[in-house]
Amino acid sequence: MFACPARRSLCTAGIRRTAASASATLTSSCTVIAPSNATSPSPQQQRPLSTSANPSKKNSNRPAPPQTYQERKSAAKSHRRQTYTLQQQRLSRLATRRDSSPRDVKKNAFRSWFDNELLYHDTLVRQAKKQNQPWRVRVAVMVERLPVVTPDHPVWEMDYMELKDYLMTFGKEYPEETGFMMRSGREEDHVVETREEMLAGLPFTPAPRETEADHTGNIRTLDRQLKERVFLTLKTASERTASGIPRWTLPSTLVSNEETLLDAAKRAVADSVGEDLKLWCPSNTPMAVNYRVYNSKSLSSDFCENYYGEKIFYFRVQWDSGDVSESALEKNGEKEYGWLTRKEIVEKVEGERGVHQAKFFHYML
Repeated sequence: MFACPARRSLCTAGIRRTAASASATLTSSCTVIAPSNATSPSPQQQRPLSTSANPSKKNSNRPAPPQTYQERKSAAKSHRRQTYTLQQQRLSRLATRRDSSPRDVKKNAFRSWFDNELLYHDTLVRQAKKQNQPWRVRVAVMVERLPVVTPDHPVWEMDYMELKDYLMTFGKEYPEETGFMMRSGREEDHVVETREEMLAGLPFTPAPRETEADHTGNIRTLDRQLKERVFLTLKTASERTASGIPRWTLPSTLVSNEETLLDAAKRAVADSVGEDLKLWCPSNTPMAVNYRVYNSKSLSSDFCENYYGEKIFYFRVQWDSGDVSESALEKNGEKEYGWLTRKEIVEKVEGERGVHQAKFFHYML
């Protein structure tokens, strides 16, 4: 039986299409393995192996194994010891840094004295109350003459001012337009005068900073110690030492019942040195108070009466004009007086009354 030639060609084409599609399916789903006789790529074509860690990946270090109890205890103890050592080193540095610094030295010295003084005053008040004895009120006046000239500068301040003036004049290079200053590479165009040469060129003679009274030791004049404050001090017979010798003190008086403390202070100055002094009082209140216990051995019973002692209120007034009246001093039986500095008053009080009262006058004046 013979088929038609046209039908045979159509069947052959269909078989070929089916085989081609099957071959494509097998090729896409299977992995092609190169034959053993295939050529390998050259070394230049091979990708080199990287020895560095991949930065895109996270750190893959394994965590340290957990410490034992003894290891943790030893580490904590070492940390505490190191912290304590650092703290002690810091404290030693601070102490060494403040060795040469006067920080709070005077303040602490005053506070230690002042606290003990308050305790002593409280003790006296309790004792007077226990004995049922009142206090007598007295007013003392510090007549103060202010400094006339500026005080001397210390050495370190003089060195600082000289260095500052030198740097302001020669520490900069000025432009060419300013011909009055010295420039680098050019000789100085003005003469530097000393202090003596400048004073000699003045049309007047300056007054000396130290007067004749300073050289002769005259303390009865206001024309002395112009660089410091001086205070009016009297040597009265009413104030005596334990041996009966008159001692140096400030003008004072007892307060009567009908006058204020300020009025009593003005009366104390007028009664002691006369009314020639013109004074100015900056405040109506006293600036300090001190206690004095009566001693029956050095004071008469008529003067002490039934009082335990005196409360002494101190006023500070400033001298304006006038001078001490010699006649008023002779009338009161007081012949010695002086305008003394704080240092001189403290020295006299220390020699007559002791260190305790000297410190009081040192801090008050």
